[in-house]
Amino acid sequence: MYNNNNNQKPLFRGFFCFEKYFTIVFLFTSIFLFSQEKLIKRRDIQSNEIEIIADGLDDILIENSTNNQIEVILLDENPNTHTIFFEDESQVLKVKFELNFKTSPEAVFRKFITKRLQRAKVIVKIPRNKNVIIYGKTIGVTSENYQGDLKIYIEKGNVKLNTVKGNTLVKLFLGNVYAQLGINSNINVETINGEIRINKKGLMNQSYIKIAKKAVYNFNVKSINANVILITE
Repeated sequence: MYNNNNNQKPLFRGFFCFEKYFTIVFLFTSIFLFSQEKLIKRRDIQSNEIEIIADGLDDILIENSTNNQIEVILLDENPNTHTIFFEDESQVLKVKFELNFKTSPEAVFRKFITKRLQRAKVIVKIPRNKNVIIYGKTIGVTSENYQGDLKIYIEKGNVKLNTVKGNTLVKLFLGNVYAQLGINSNINVETINGEIRINKKGLMNQSYIKIAKKAVYNFNVKSINANVILITE
C-alpha cells in the first residue's frame, strides 16, 4: 500500500532505499487506517471487464475474490464523504466514487495546503480471470497477486503489483512500479527519465525488452519519469 506525495520526484537511489521507502509508507498508512469509517458494497458480476474510476482516492488495493461477487470496501477518513456506484455499460461493469459535498474555492485552497483533508482508500475484491482497468490521477495502486489481466492508467503514483499473474499494462507519468514476474513473461519497459532495475541490478538505458521462449503473460510499462523495479528470478 502506498501513499503519494503530489510533489514527488523520481527518488530511486537503490533497491534497499526503495524497500525502506515502502516500509515507512506502510507504517504511516497503517496508523491512518485505524481512524477510517468503512463502507461496503457488493454485487454479483456477469461482465468479464471491470473499469474502476479512482479519481479522488488516495490508494486502491486489488484482491482476488473467493466467489463470483465484486466487493468494494471504502475506508473514508471523514464519515459519509464518498459514495460507491456500480454502472453496467456495454458489458462492462464500472465502479465509480463520488464526493457527497461541494467545495468552495476557500475549501479547495485549504485542502491543497493541508495535502488532502478527505483521505480515502478502497479495497476491491474481484473474481479471478477478469479484465480489470484502473483510471486515476495521483494515487497508489497495489495488486495482491491478482489472477487476471490488469491495466493501470494514472498520472502519478506508486504501483506495487507483487507477483504478476496475468497480462499487465501500466502507463503513468511519474512514480515507481514494482513487480515480480515469472520466467515465462514477455517484458517491455520504457521510461524516458526514470531508472530501471532488474533483479537488483540497475540498467544504464531507459528501456528493457525480454522475449520468453514459452510466454504466458505480457508485462508492459510506459512512462516518462517512473522508476521500474522488477524481480524475474
